[in-house]
Amino acid sequence: MQFLWKYIDEILGKGLSIFDLLELIFYYAVTLIPMAVPITVLISSVMVFGDMAEKHELSSMKSAGVSLTRIMLSGVIISLGIGLFSILASNFLKPAALLQFNKRFITIRKQKSALSIEEGIFNNAFNETIIRVDKIDKDKKTIHDVLIYDHNQNDKSLIGVTTAKSGEMFTVDNGRYFVMELDTGINYQELERRNSTTTGHKEMPFTRTYFDKWEMAFDMNEFSGEEGLLNFNRDREQMMNSSQLIEAIDSISGQITKNHTRISDRLDDIVALRQENEEINTPDHQHIKVKPQVLQDTALSAQTLKDSIHHLTDNAELNTTEKTDYVSFIKSVSGEKQDGSPIPIVKKVYNETQQGGKRIIRQDQNATHSKLRHIINSIHPDEYRLVLGGAQSMLSRDWDNGLSVSNSNQEYSRQKNKYLLRLNQQYSWAVVCILFLFIGAPLGSIIRKGGYGYPLLVAILFYMMFIISTIYGEKLVRSDAMSGIMAAWVPCIILAPWSILLTFMALRDTGFNPASLYGYVTGWAAKIKRLRTTKATGA
Repeated sequence: MQFLWKYIDEILGKGLSIFDLLELIFYYAVTLIPMAVPITVLISSVMVFGDMAEKHELSSMKSAGVSLTRIMLSGVIISLGIGLFSILASNFLKPAALLQFNKRFITIRKQKSALSIEEGIFNNAFNETIIRVDKIDKDKKTIHDVLIYDHNQNDKSLIGVTTAKSGEMFTVDNGRYFVMELDTGINYQELERRNSTTTGHKEMPFTRTYFDKWEMAFDMNEFSGEEGLLNFNRDREQMMNSSQLIEAIDSISGQITKNHTRISDRLDDIVALRQENEEINTPDHQHIKVKPQVLQDTALSAQTLKDSIHHLTDNAELNTTEKTDYVSFIKSVSGEKQDGSPIPIVKKVYNETQQGGKRIIRQDQNATHSKLRHIINSIHPDEYRLVLGGAQSMLSRDWDNGLSVSNSNQEYSRQKNKYLLRLNQQYSWAVVCILFLFIGAPLGSIIRKGGYGYPLLVAILFYMMFIISTIYGEKLVRSDAMSGIMAAWVPCIILAPWSILLTFMALRDTGFNPASLYGYVTGWAAKIKRLRTTKATGA
């Protein structure tokens, strides 16, 4: 029913047989097996144990010394087998069925409605051609008073009209082409408008053709359901098994690491990323021990360099006639005072004993300044702006590349989360089958009702918890608010406490009512509180 309500508007009028429809429903039903298996375990366990409790069979077995856990042992073995079947269905049946369903359904969606020429009605089944037939004989072949509008020209304002008193319509080449053979008619076709060479006015030429026989053929491929080149992604996570998902996750992780390495290696050339252990003097002569864990905010560093270059290019007033001024200016930019002493440069580092950062001072080295002076002396003052502009262009290009890599990695991470969700769901749904046994069997023994009434209602409430948590987790993964692994195991995390609670209640023959539930919860809370108090006093 869900399939019919969801896709009925896509398949109506496409000339499908009942077998085609049943084939689609079959493929769609197979894709639902992994989600349908848990509720079968839940409902069957509630009904079986509820019926046994209602007929006092459980009481008789307990009186004979058989515990509830021993009675549930066969159900546990069966639920383990069903969980294994759920994993196999998720790995093999669901991907294959979903692939076949998409192939058939996308072909049907692209297929046009069946061609139907009716008397006195304009038919626009063919994209640029509109056909109207006034009368069709009983043989469904002979037609009378035919009117055809043709809009196949590039200029849609140009009109093409064909009229005929009679004719025939039929298909050829196994229905590949639809042919209209017209008798005794006129074809009127407007031509491209042009300006007159003599008067300068715009001319509107046309052609009028009188014919005794006129044949028109139309391609019927748009009305067929043949599978051609289908436009859907075969590598979607829902159509992949565990091995394919693991391979895809490894590939995406490798691509993310490769992008990080590439941009990091590039920024190593323009940003100071790391500093080894060294002792540095601050202006107030305090000693700070620098740890190797330097905060490497490469994006912020690149932006700072870019902004600095923009500022220098726009606001620098240079004296290009005297080399000494030029050198002084470069020294001021590169971290050197006029007297040759180093200008301290502040960085932020992480310290092991303090959250946040510390201010450290980078010491200058003579070798670095000698190399800088050599570079300065090798550049002619007139070429300074050219060199600075080249540096600015390089930084802009690197910044844009960094943003592009960041966006690519975000998309890779989003896709990786989807793959992780799909991979973990294959196994979390199998675990849910086992949890539902430990929910359904105790529920049946507690409520002591069999059949399709009260047990079915209670079972559906727990199944709704499973469905809602699953759908909610998938939505959080799509919005990047939760990891795929966490979202897949959320239903198990929610259902596990209920299975433990209900099993303990069934072992103690406690009635299923709000008061008993409240008593169990408060009792456990008191035990946890006493345990914490004991540990605190012992410490």
